Amino acid sequence: MKRNHIHLLLVVFLLMVCACSVTVGGQGDHAQTPPVTTPTLELQLPLKVWIFPEVPAPLKKRFILPENMAWAENPAVASIFYGLARYIPVGQAVIAQAEWNYVLVAPRWSAREGVFAEDLSALWQGKPRGSLRQIEKLLIYAEDYNSLSALLGEEGDEGALGEIVHLIPNSQESLAEELGASVWAIVPLSRVNEDYKILKIGEVSPLDADFAEKAYPLRGIYALYTAPAVVEWLEEQGLKDLFSAFEGRAPVSSTQTPAETTVLTLIETEHVPEEVVIAQNERLREVDGAVEVLIPAGEFFFGCDPQHNGGFECLPDELPLQRLQLEMFAIDKFEVTNMQYARCVAAGACEEPVYTYSATRESYFDNPAYAHYPVSGISWNEAYAYCTWVGGRLPTEAEWEKAARGETMRAYPWGDKEPSCELANARDDRIGTCIGDTAPVGSYPLGASPYGVMDMAGNVWEWVMDYYAVGADGRRENIDSTNTALDYHREVKGGAWDYSWSWMRIAYNSDHNPTEHKISFGFRCMRPME
Repeated sequence: MKRNHIHLLLVVFLLMVCACSVTVGGQGDHAQTPPVTTPTLELQLPLKVWIFPEVPAPLKKRFILPENMAWAENPAVASIFYGLARYIPVGQAVIAQAEWNYVLVAPRWSAREGVFAEDLSALWQGKPRGSLRQIEKLLIYAEDYNSLSALLGEEGDEGALGEIVHLIPNSQESLAEELGASVWAIVPLSRVNEDYKILKIGEVSPLDADFAEKAYPLRGIYALYTAPAVVEWLEEQGLKDLFSAFEGRAPVSSTQTPAETTVLTLIETEHVPEEVVIAQNERLREVDGAVEVLIPAGEFFFGCDPQHNGGFECLPDELPLQRLQLEMFAIDKFEVTNMQYARCVAAGACEEPVYTYSATRESYFDNPAYAHYPVSGISWNEAYAYCTWVGGRLPTEAEWEKAARGETMRAYPWGDKEPSCELANARDDRIGTCIGDTAPVGSYPLGASPYGVMDMAGNVWEWVMDYYAVGADGRRENIDSTNTALDYHREVKGGAWDYSWSWMRIAYNSDHNPTEHKISFGFRCMRPME
């Protein structure tokens, strides 16, 4: 059977047009350049490597960090990148490439032979149709979620994760016993066994003799790349070390042995927050240790203004734009964390989350390393129970928007500036997800709201009190959200780590069944002033 494999591309032609000088560690090593003004690329030692979340886990684990390099904290400080080839910026030098293939599988006894590629994309977006209309569950390994999202596109408005797409622990060797007529799976080609039937996608199968010559939606090409000036500075030995690292071999110039090499994992160390400092407009909630931000009484804009909407049109259910008056209230500065939610579970007031894992971590909710990360996979009913336990409730959509927007109109909590991975943990359609999973609460201070409320864009979706109700014209209608007996969907706000920038707009809302447990759903609470 064919296996996923690596292609190495020797870089010998990329230095022809580099017209820049390189500074390393503050000392110039100047290249011969024409007598024109040219940019200076400053390299900080050690050079830092960033592996994007979309790179399949086995390829990440195979990469051995060279001795003279370090892992980057984020893409902005990296010099060398490893990511999906389709996202490589113009002008970068490709050092090596790897191919990784996934397959759609059914039970071995299935009579089906194949599906249409467009139907597979629709299924991933939560809309089964055509050749896949009978599929109720699509199983994938948790570690493959980011890679498959990059290949098949982000989920639709309703989202498929938890509804159709179900994450399976990476340690489970085979999914064969769970497959059926309405339950199929996508697995790496390297994990196929005799109990699976590999289905063609658009008449193409990895088992075809001419597979390499055909387009295939579950094929990913991943590249190690950098700026030409960095290639020039690395010279031949540095490039050889990177080739070795890419192949999973200890670099030739390294004194490390394979047993001593460092392997990249997304986050393995416990996040220890700085000492809590309570600002003048904040207070501490004793029952769970949450910091609350006091939102002053007054008017604000509620809804959508096309002039302050990130370049997007206002959707009907984001209208009309209104100027509302609210009394003073307190809202959580951060999303509720695993540690805080665990206290509620221990007190018997909350149910343990349905998912104790996250998209890329098999142990999450009950792992002390992620105590200060947002609890996820929480339904509206569970979020409501928690906020009741702390003596509050979920914020209304109006309260949420005021805490995020302040008194002046803006598209995002930080203003109208274009989003970036320095402002929020979400998905950049140009490079993929920023992290590929949740981040510690409060990790993006530059993206705070005018009142200092954190993470109101990205990280996890946040439930609010409101029912989702629209009239015949698609515009919102007001229904008493405190009446919990009504049979309407509830709303979530703020976007999440696996959704792109447009979902993070303050005005955007998405409706879901209050019993749903989607893996990127979290919340924060509010309390009225006494």
